Amino acid sequence: MNLIKKITLPLLALFVAATVFAFPAPSQAASEAKVIYGVNFRSSPSTSSKVYRMLKKGETVQVLSQVNSYWLKVKDKNGQVGYISSSSKYTTYSSGSGGGSTSSSNSSQLADRIIATARSLMGKVSYQYGVRNPSKYIFDCSSFVEYVFEKHGVPLPWGTKYLKNEGVSVSKSNLKKGDLVLFATGSSNTINHVGIYIGNGEFIHNTPSKNGVAINNLNTGYWKDHYVTARRVL
Repeated sequence: MNLIKKITLPLLALFVAATVFAFPAPSQAASEAKVIYGVNFRSSPSTSSKVYRMLKKGETVQVLSQVNSYWLKVKDKNGQVGYISSSSKYTTYSSGSGGGSTSSSNSSQLADRIIATARSLMGKVSYQYGVRNPSKYIFDCSSFVEYVFEKHGVPLPWGTKYLKNEGVSVSKSNLKKGDLVLFATGSSNTINHVGIYIGNGEFIHNTPSKNGVAINNLNTGYWKDHYVTARRVL
């Protein structure tokens, strides 16, 4: 009998300890947020993923977690789980990350990777207005920018009329790598062209004048005369 007790009691203590430590900690409570601008509700945190539907203004969602600086994992009113942009323009949700900003060092490293991807497409991409066809490497200026940023998990809209309002405005004298630079190339002053600033006064873009990706200088010639503004999105 004593032998049984000697064996049983240590085993029981071991079982209790294992149960306590193996039991998962309570998950962080979801926070409620209201949609303030229609936003795509997606199957994964990528702009190329399936869109379940558009969440409408006024809908309430449960924010389960912030995946990274650009995406939220949420549950909609029907109980479906998916992903939406973390930009503060879409919901009332706010967090310590600043609603889509990254630290200076992280954003610089991310900008370098984005620029490297853009450079790697030189000689591969052709230009066609209103087209986004990654399988054939056919883009216009804004779909090229959207594609390159999306490859690194940064969601941007397609179209200069949207890109001109993304992120925050930045002066030409304060440009950093990864900033969007925007131009008016038509007869009016309407912004209709975009590129990615790569440093030293240069930017990379998909342009009809070359029918592909080119690097030009912001401060000389044609592009100096047609430059309008810049936006910081990293």
